[in-house]
Amino acid sequence: MLNGKTVTPLYVQLMNQIEEKIRCGVYQPGERLQSESEMAKSFGVSIITVRSAVSGLVEKGLVEKKQGKGTFVSKPKFTKDMKNLQSFTEMCRYMGMEPGGKMLENCLVSPDEKTRKLLGLEKDSQVISISRLRYADGQPVAIEKNYFPIKYAFLLDETFDNNSLFSFLHEKAKVTVSASEKWIGLCRTTASEAKLLGVSKGSPLLFIKSVTYTQDNEPLYVGVQIFNGENCSFYIYQSNRL
Repeated sequence: MLNGKTVTPLYVQLMNQIEEKIRCGVYQPGERLQSESEMAKSFGVSIITVRSAVSGLVEKGLVEKKQGKGTFVSKPKFTKDMKNLQSFTEMCRYMGMEPGGKMLENCLVSPDEKTRKLLGLEKDSQVISISRLRYADGQPVAIEKNYFPIKYAFLLDETFDNNSLFSFLHEKAKVTVSASEKWIGLCRTTASEAKLLGVSKGSPLLFIKSVTYTQDNEPLYVGVQIFNGENCSFYIYQSNRL
């Protein structure tokens, strides 16, 4: 029960108790919490106190309110660290999430002019296009398309579902990813993309285009990723220190 004789406000005590139960797994992601009136009765406090506690939990991203349905424990978000060079698989495992994937395409295509120039290829060159749907803890969070120069044609013989492209390239060709530059923006889903990510057609998504370089500073691939913002967040560290 809550203690009305301490200096800590009742809503903060209630918020801390619910947070502790979420973090300890007593309340599971997606689980519906008691209604405000039920919670007020259970803890012996006013509905105003309950609303203040729930608002604090919403601000922390621990719960979410759904109109007409109630308050639910938020599902953990996949967080992409833009500061460090990590594969999707490495990032999931670092966060304690299970990585997954489904290969959608692995074939030769003619790249657009910008992709061709970023890879330093001659006109009319073809590239290997590998497209995958990426999962974190079983939830679809991104569609990833990578375009490799034809020198990596051995990739055409492989299937990349749950395995890491970074690891395969290192083991197969002794290629190490050493640098990357990125452009970030917004896009809207096509009908096929919406179906894969479980969102509505035309939904706004985060868009990242990147060029990744090998240890020899050669372009390895041009990548395009679109992320469902409801299931992921981005971390960027900036500093003015020289």
